[in-house]
Amino acid sequence: MADWLQDVRTLARTLVVKLQHLLAEAPAGSLQLTGVLGLAALVWGLYQLRRPGGRGDDTRPSNANMARRPAVGNSLTQPPKQTHSSSAQAKAKTSAPTSLSQAIQMQLAGVRQITISAPGVLLDQWTPDQLQDSASVQQAAVPIVHELLRNANVFLVTHVIDDVGEATVRGALEDVGLVGTSEGQIKPHRLLFCSTLEGKVSIVRQLEPELHIDGHPSTVEDLKRFMPQILHIVQPGSQPAAAANKNVGAAKSLTEVFSFTG
Repeated sequence: MADWLQDVRTLARTLVVKLQHLLAEAPAGSLQLTGVLGLAALVWGLYQLRRPGGRGDDTRPSNANMARRPAVGNSLTQPPKQTHSSSAQAKAKTSAPTSLSQAIQMQLAGVRQITISAPGVLLDQWTPDQLQDSASVQQAAVPIVHELLRNANVFLVTHVIDDVGEATVRGALEDVGLVGTSEGQIKPHRLLFCSTLEGKVSIVRQLEPELHIDGHPSTVEDLKRFMPQILHIVQPGSQPAAAANKNVGAAKSLTEVFSFTG
């Protein structure tokens, strides 16, 4: 029940953001304004009813709210410290993971919600233009995503140009079994799309994840002040974004971060 209520709140917030962008970008007279505002009021009312106590608050997290969040393990953004103690080495060996599932569970200590930007992270394609023609899922990332889904709520956010790109991405994810209602699958309502980078940033901030994974450097820069942890998947030939920030890590792929070698 708690997960259902959280999903209602999350979807309400996301819809409000999309409506805000729709109203901001639409030409004068092209929208039935009263209908849109009525839908927004309905969504906001549902959100208020589902909130504990029914009281509204700012949809964007403040710095104070960020400070009150539980601490997240920094294994994803900082390299492990070297130790030469024989007892410490023996303890590490004893507690070493014996499977990919255990390895990811240890790395996600304290992480309950994750947002992932699909281009360059789950998909071979990096730009919305490329997704107009085709979308192919990185096969090595599939088992990793399944395990992430078993350990946290995962939302997938994809920047596309239009409905064509959305259909292309959705079809590719469904073909490899990443979207569905079973354990280890992304629930269909957690598969989100946006038409601008600004829209993606807004959606991620509304979802308030403990970990965000992205392949676009400008998004990493825009979110670095607001996310407990960010993992930047760096496009070949590019440099890591926000390298000076301790809460931002960088890797060439998901498999470089979430891996297991028994």
